[in-house]
Amino acid sequence: MDAKKDQEAIKAKLDSILFPRTKAKSFKITVRFGHHLSVSYKKAVELAQRNPTYTEEGEGEWKKHEATYTPEEVEELFQLFNLVHEWEDTEILVNHKKIPYGHQLWLLLMWFYRIK
Repeated sequence: MDAKKDQEAIKAKLDSILFPRTKAKSFKITVRFGHHLSVSYKKAVELAQRNPTYTEEGEGEWKKHEATYTPEEVEELFQLFNLVHEWEDTEILVNHKKIPYGHQLWLLLMWFYRIK
């Protein structure tokens, strides 16, 4: 991963924390997941790495992967979520924040963007 992408992702995250808005400019879903022994782990990492906002932290079995998706990237989000949704440490963030019912409600709202 190149340093420019890292800086852009960090800046976007910091901006959302330091300058919270009552109205979000856009609706984004972030999928964060850790190392898993599943056969689909490698494919999940590859899918996440294709996203320009992809970041990782930690090492080995403590490594965490994170990618943020907009409504325009809903198909990529759907593919990744189908691989990692049953993993215990998978987190869903809405506009970079933990919000109740991320899996059950907010993510389902994103699926409406799949209707064409």
